[in-house]
Order: sequence, then structure tokens, then C-alpha cells
Amino acid sequence: MKTNDQRMKEIYERADEKRAKKRKYVKWISVTACCLSLVLALNLVLFVPYPSGLPDISAYSGSEYYPLMQQLNALTYRNTNTAHNNFEAWFGNLSRGDANSGSNDMEGDIPNSGTAEDPSTPGDPGNPESGSDYNEVTDNQEAGVIEGDRFKRTSTHFFYVQGDGYTDLSLSAFTIDRENSAYCGTLTMPADDGTSFSAYYGVELYLSDDGDTATIFAPVFTYKTNKLYTAVISADVSNPENMQETGRFYVSGSYVTSRKIGEDFLLISNFAVRSNPDFSDESAFLPQVGTWNKMESLPMQDIVCPDTATAARYTVIVRLGEGLSVDGHIAFLSYSQEAYVSADNIFVTRSHTQTMREGDYERRIPYTQIACVAYSGGGLTLKGSADVAGTVLNQYSLDEQDNTLRIVTTVSESNVRIYENGGVSSDDVTTSFGTNDNASLYVLSLDDFSVIASLERFAPEGEEVTSVRFEEDIVWVCTARIWELTDPVFRIDLSNLDNITYTDTGTIDGYSTSLVDFTDGTLLGIGRGSDTLLKIEIYEQGEDGVVSVATYETNADYSQDYKAYLIDRENGLIGLHVYDFIEGSKYLLLHFDGYSLTPVAEIDLTSRNYDTTRAAIVDGWLYILTDLSRENNQNDYHAEPIPGLAE
Repeated sequence: MKTNDQRMKEIYERADEKRAKKRKYVKWISVTACCLSLVLALNLVLFVPYPSGLPDISAYSGSEYYPLMQQLNALTYRNTNTAHNNFEAWFGNLSRGDANSGSNDMEGDIPNSGTAEDPSTPGDPGNPESGSDYNEVTDNQEAGVIEGDRFKRTSTHFFYVQGDGYTDLSLSAFTIDRENSAYCGTLTMPADDGTSFSAYYGVELYLSDDGDTATIFAPVFTYKTNKLYTAVISADVSNPENMQETGRFYVSGSYVTSRKIGEDFLLISNFAVRSNPDFSDESAFLPQVGTWNKMESLPMQDIVCPDTATAARYTVIVRLGEGLSVDGHIAFLSYSQEAYVSADNIFVTRSHTQTMREGDYERRIPYTQIACVAYSGGGLTLKGSADVAGTVLNQYSLDEQDNTLRIVTTVSESNVRIYENGGVSSDDVTTSFGTNDNASLYVLSLDDFSVIASLERFAPEGEEVTSVRFEEDIVWVCTARIWELTDPVFRIDLSNLDNITYTDTGTIDGYSTSLVDFTDGTLLGIGRGSDTLLKIEIYEQGEDGVVSVATYETNADYSQDYKAYLIDRENGLIGLHVYDFIEGSKYLLLHFDGYSLTPVAEIDLTSRNYDTTRAAIVDGWLYILTDLSRENNQNDYHAEPIPGLAE
């Protein structure tokens, strides 16, 4: 029998064992809880989704630009991190095997280049005041509204502007002296620090009426911010052998176009806001003007923001007066690059889509909104806007006459199936793909911007507009199924808006990328042949419709920039730089004698760049200028007598 001490000892030992087990259990529970907490914390760190809402910009609520900031915030916000959580961000590249899968978010305001420009009614090339030394060589769309070009001339010199392909611009002068014509001098214009001139995207030149001042418009690229600007440079060219730069001015956005009205300039640029802009930096989201080191933002009152804006892109219009002083500015958010300038107004366009639900399908129809800005009274004044169905090809699809605006558009539509959850399946999308394309014409009153007349869907089904020309009460339109290389050319009579009538050629081979009125009431078409790269054709109105009276075709490529063509209506001459893949580059001069088109000159050229070649006829001599040759870093400059014209 155990003693009392033994029994107490056993009790203490069992108690110690229970306490040890309890401590072990508590320890295990604690360790487990800690592990679970760590796992939970790790999951929170790795797998909790990133917030997907718009950035908070309420800190700028006191700014006059705050409503604009809110609109831009919604239009530009992009989740730049493709991962949905930290796990994907830290370890996603291990599964993708691509550590550089992100895209380069460059500013999207690079202008369209190489697009066709159809001439409308070419205006008077200019009637400078008595004593002027300026002679217009550009075939302008509107009388008295001078367009920029790569070259201009005085009575004694040609001036030609170009880029060196790197950072600088150069303005070169050449004497006009028949067989003794020669290079005279060059003004080199270096880019400001941290920038380069993007002359590849277009650079243009003007001369003052006295021929002593040149004004140059050129795109500028900035290395640090990847932004595009337009530079306006003035130069004293009174002594072509020693030209001097006299001033420089900048506007936000890539260069679109410009016009010279008297001694004032109208500049149009396209400024795109990059994704997730820094709203503390006004240059990131507001159009600005000024010198390079002193840019000022446009006030909110000069920025037009439609509620239906679909892109963070401005069309910026600036009026410049004497000494490059700012005489007015206005910017349109979400407008495109197409602009037409009449004798009194500037018209800018914006494409948008109207949608209509029909059962399980959504019908989507493209529209164009056209805004009108008056400049004839000084400054810039917004007059109003209107919407028309379809899309505008280019500036030559619009024309102002007698307080009306006439527009030709390509109309189309698409049908997209919509499911119950509101989603769209790419497998069930049916679009027109040309089958519903057509052409329409609209006439707007500039009093209230209402449609007062129209001619809708006048072309064969499936055809789109490829070129347009207005000539008083007549409009010529070429439509085509481009992939089939066939077209009709329409002659539409607008003399009675209550009864618009038209005739056409019927289906013919090829299609025109440029139409222009020519000699003796004929129409000149420059475009593609069905079996050739270049087809030049002359049309006229016959008894039963539009007929072709002469054709020239060659298997050589050509420029679709109207300013690259020489059009001499008085003498029935057409000139352009062509590139034959076998024979190389040459300048082709054709003559229309009323019956046929025949070559009168074929001049070999070193440059292959037919877009930048320019030519003019002075006193029966043909003068040709090309850009810098890669072989000798010099311009091709030719002066050749024209048979039958040279004295």
C-alpha cells in the first residue's frame, strides 16, 4: 500500500504531464494560427485584385479645366500593368517566357502620310499686288487662299525646303535662268535642344508678297517626352545667297495643314493626349502655343468638348499675324485631321458612329460631324456644326458656295449580333465589308446648318468614293470597288437643288485617285489602270453621259499627292515624277491636243522620292526640283525647253 507521499507524488506527476500536454497543444495551436495568418497575408499580398476604377483627380477640382480633365481621364485611362495582381506581376514572366511583353505607349498624333489628295476647283494661283515679286506655283483649291508647298518662286528664284533625315531643316535657293539656272545658297535651320524636325511627315513653305520673307511649317519631335509639335519659322530671303532665320514659334501637335490669307496664316495641327496623363503638367493634356521655352495653354473658353467625344485628340487651329503674333486660337476635342478652308471659313470634321438596336442585332452607321469656324472678320469664331451620314475622304470632298457647304461622303453600315448578357462574339459579327458601301452628297445651309438638299446612295452598291472635284454648280465624283480596279465617274448638276441630276461613264477600267478640271472644259483623272500602275485619262460630258476622250497608261508608280503634279491648263500639259522598276525614275510631261495624250518630255532623275518632286513652267521652260540625292547629297535641278513653247 502506497504511502500518502507516494500518492501525492503521482498526482503531481500526472498534473505535470497534463500541463505539458496542454502547453504542447497551445503551442501547436499558436504555430498553426501563425502559419494560417501568414498564408492569409501572403494571399492578400499576391492575389487580391488591383483596383480597376479611374484614377482620382479630385485634387484638381478647382481648375477651370476640371470638366475637361474628367473627360480626358475617362478617355485616356489605361491599366498599364497587364497583371491582375502581385503574383502575376512578380512571377507572370516565368510562365510567359517574355520579360518585355509590354507595348511602347507612344503619342498617337503622327499624321497620315502618303494619302491621296484630290483637287477641288483649283483657285486663282494668286494675284499679288502691283510690284510684288511673288509668283504662285501651287494649284490652290480656293481663289485667294494660298496653300503651302515644298517650293515657291519669285521672278528670279525658286525656293525649296527639305529635311536632312536627322535633325535639321534646309531652305535652298535656285536661280531661274534657263540653261544657266543653278543652285544659289542654303539656309540650315537646326532643331532646338532635345528635338528633331520630322520632315518625313511633311514640311511646307510660303513666301511673302514682296518675296523677301519665307515662312516654313514643319513637324517637330521631342526625345524626352515623345511629343510632337509644329514649328513655324520665318526667314529673311531677300538675299538668296545669304538667307537668315528671323523667328520661331511652336504649337502643340503634329502638322496637318496651313493657309496664307493676305499676310496672315491659319495653322491646323493635331494634338493627341497620351494614356494616363499627368494632370499637374498642362503640356501633357492641353494644347499650347509660344516659343520653345515659354509655351502657354489655350484657355478653357477656346476648347470645344463634344459630349460624344471618343478620342483624346484635338484639332488645334491658330491664326498668326505679323511677326508670328497670335491673333486667335481654338481647339476641338476628338476631331480628325480633315480640314477644308474656304474664302471665309474653316471646316473641320469628326467621325463618330450612331448605333440602333434591332432585335438581336445592333446596326452601326458611321457619321461625320462638321464644325465651321469663321476667320474672315478677324480672329476665329465658332459658327456651328452639323452631322451627315458617311465618312469624308479628304478636304476636297467639301466645298463652300453661296452660303452653303456641299459634302460628298462614303456611306456604309455594319450589323453586330448582341447576346443576352450584352456581349459581342467575334464569331457572329457580320459587317458590310463593302457590300453596303455607297456614295452620298449633302448640301448644308450655313445659316442654321440644316440639310437643304441631298443625293443619297447614287453609286453602284459596294463602291466607295475615291476622288471628288467641285466646279461651281458641277461636282465630279469617282467611285470604285478598289479591289476590282473598276469605276464609274459621275457628273452631278447642282444648279437646281430641288432637282439634282447626274450622268456617269458607266463601269470603266481602273479608278482615279485625283480628279481636276482641265483644258477646254475637260476633266483630268490620275489614278490606277486595271493592268498598269498609272493611268491618266481625259473625260468630257457627251450627249448621253460622261465619256473618255484620251488615255495614257504606263507600268510605273507615281505620287498620289496632288501637289506633286504640274497642271498647265493653258497649254494642256500634265507633269509628274514616275518610278519604273526597270527604267528607274523620270519626270514625265504629257500634252493633250484635244484628241490624245502624248509624252513631250521624259527626263531622267536621280531621286526615287516622287512625293517630294516639284516642277513649274516659266517662259516655255520646264524647271524640276527633287529632294537631296543619296548619291551626292545634292538636289536634282533641271531646266529644259519645252518643244513648241520655249522661245
